[in-house]
Amino acid sequence: MVNKKWIAHCCISLALVSFSAPKAFAQQPSNKTSSCPTVQSHSNKSNNLRREVEDTTTLVNSRSDAQIASITLKQLNVFNTEREEENNALFRFANRAHIQTEPDVISNILLFKQGDNYNARKLAESERLLRQQNYLYDAQISAIENCDGNVDVTVVTRDLWTLLPEISFSRSGGENKSSIGFRESNLLGWGKRLSFSRTTDSDRNGYLFVYDDPNILSSRYRGRLEYADNSDGKRHLLELTYPFYAIDTPYSYGIKSFSEQREEALYRRGDEYSEFDQTTNFFSAFLGHSKALSDSWTQRLTLGYVNQEDSFAEIETTFAPLAKDRQLSYPYVSGHWFEDSYIKVRNFDSISRTEDLNLGWNIKALLGYSDESLSNDDSRAVYSLKAKKAHFTTDRTLWRFSAQVDGYWNKEQKQLENFLATSEVQYYLNTSENQSWFVKARAQYAKNLTADKQLTLGGETGLRGYPMDYQHGDRSFLVSLEKRYYWEYDLLQLFKVGAAGFVDVGRAWFNDEDNGENDHVLKNVGVGLRLAPSRANSGTMIHLDIAAPLDGYDDVDSVQWLVSVKNTF
Repeated sequence: MVNKKWIAHCCISLALVSFSAPKAFAQQPSNKTSSCPTVQSHSNKSNNLRREVEDTTTLVNSRSDAQIASITLKQLNVFNTEREEENNALFRFANRAHIQTEPDVISNILLFKQGDNYNARKLAESERLLRQQNYLYDAQISAIENCDGNVDVTVVTRDLWTLLPEISFSRSGGENKSSIGFRESNLLGWGKRLSFSRTTDSDRNGYLFVYDDPNILSSRYRGRLEYADNSDGKRHLLELTYPFYAIDTPYSYGIKSFSEQREEALYRRGDEYSEFDQTTNFFSAFLGHSKALSDSWTQRLTLGYVNQEDSFAEIETTFAPLAKDRQLSYPYVSGHWFEDSYIKVRNFDSISRTEDLNLGWNIKALLGYSDESLSNDDSRAVYSLKAKKAHFTTDRTLWRFSAQVDGYWNKEQKQLENFLATSEVQYYLNTSENQSWFVKARAQYAKNLTADKQLTLGGETGLRGYPMDYQHGDRSFLVSLEKRYYWEYDLLQLFKVGAAGFVDVGRAWFNDEDNGENDHVLKNVGVGLRLAPSRANSGTMIHLDIAAPLDGYDDVDSVQWLVSVKNTF
């Protein structure tokens, strides 16, 4: 039986690793209904150009003391064989062979249980938590008031393929990356991840083992174990945390240990011009506390300690000055201000799939101090600030803003060190439910980067018509314009299909140095196909792009072919 299941998974994944769309719930069993004539349910209906999905987790006239009388789980299989196009021998066999998620796994993720007071926010957040699991394609939680004035809740989920041979190839910026192995994202139906693969890219090749347990022994504890044996060194990671798993979780704590030896490269005009050996040892521990949710806001305060050592050594291909070894050993305080303002949308970052969009603020700040008495190195202040926000200006225009600043202040040298500031604006203009214009503008500024770091721009960072790391400097900008198409077409019942035509314009440069022959604003045009797996690989998007540079350089091909897997459209 195990062999049959493996064969079924392999057949589906090799046909193209994936899972199918909002129609996943189109023929689901209907929610429990009541014969009471006074029962009313509520759903949010909005303009299609806003692409908001109706919400079935809130009620109009439930009592303030209403309790959850019952919870019904309805778990849908990978293929809906009630649909003619999915009712064939292969898909029926695949459903029989599939190890479905254990009901206890679904129940343990929910933030409510039978007998609790009804809280629509907890139902909505539970639905989001279910959608975050990479073994589920989608989730829907609905509630209806019964004759006693209490609430009956129905939880519907649809499983994904999880036991898959991991065979992937990507090409971006003129460089290839491949992987072969296997991955199980829902081990025996218990939500655990186990993978083993051999990876090859432009910098290294080797083996990677990962075990990830998001709910250890059905608890809220999370654990992750990684081990890699690469051509340029080894890596291990061990992490155990009790996270802020929900918005109103009162506390969090954890530890993390990471060690890696690797060869890193520096680039100029898309080519490696120097390599060096880098060894990193990292350890952190933290304890956090969260205030109760108030007016849709929560505030979290975390105290922690970090010890990080980075050492650098020459190898045969080292042709540039090495960075100095550095050690940071510091306590820190971190604040997190989070606004709960989620809505459900479709056709933004994915294709015909429910997406959770937070229109509220998400701000994180960190401040630490590494004293020379602890680190045996220069005293440094460590800082970080991140902020994100989304906003609908009209029913068809969405803006997304993000900004990030991090780096050190070197007390002995009295200057910034490894300072990097990034700001990005995204704009969506929805011309129909399945088409939109998309603009992304990003600006970056760096100051006093150590010799192991570069700010670069190229094929892998959004300038799709050029090699990876083609330009470098201490500042850069990139503007991308796309016309996006989100089609309802199901390719082989395995992919949702989309497309994009795009123009990229960008530049990276030093303001006070000679930037060489390619010191120009670079431009490219291109078209691409987007494949959103609908039977496996939750939350991924396959990009197949062809881009042509509009500037003629001898070291740049006239056409760039890019194959990559990303998390967004």
